[in-house]
Amino acid sequence: MRLGLLADIHEAVEPLAAALRELRARRVDAFVMLGDVLDYGERVDETVALLAPLPGAAVWGNHDFGLCGEVHPSARATVSASALEYFARLRPWADLGGNWFQHIDPHLDPERLDDLWRLPTDEERLAGFGRCPHPRAFVGHQHRWGLFTAEQRIEWDGHETIRYRSDQRYLTVVNAVLDGWCALLDTDHDELEPIRVR
Repeated sequence: MRLGLLADIHEAVEPLAAALRELRARRVDAFVMLGDVLDYGERVDETVALLAPLPGAAVWGNHDFGLCGEVHPSARATVSASALEYFARLRPWADLGGNWFQHIDPHLDPERLDDLWRLPTDEERLAGFGRCPHPRAFVGHQHRWGLFTAEQRIEWDGHETIRYRSDQRYLTVVNAVLDGWCALLDTDHDELEPIRVR
């Protein structure tokens, strides 16, 4: 399966539209949105209009959490019905074919606001991922690229395709759409291609 990965959009409509064009041109089968659709609420409807029709899975991020689940009446009054409908569909995590997708590291609880805002150190990340049973985990939240096995951080800046080794488990941090990035995960070939969008 070819999955288009979108992380940390933050209502950046133009980079999101460019990312979708790039991923569709690469013939993805589905999309995974890794959280943080929202920023300040100024372009929510435009952003949701691009995301809502996409096939695949979507998880919430720390910026989205207040519109997922039980929504406070004051927040409900400021967001359109179509946007609320979209955020109601977001989940804390997604498991697709043994690949784990979550906004934050898989050892953290995306249903706890404190965890959603945490930025773990590399040492915490390695210890946490060591307890994760999934062979591949993908997160956003950091606005940078990152690649880890259960034992170490691997030097990688997102400028080349990663070919995962079948005998290793990996945690991959996906860079932000806001900063002009998306990625293509090919599960059949077990590789991830970072894509710079203009």
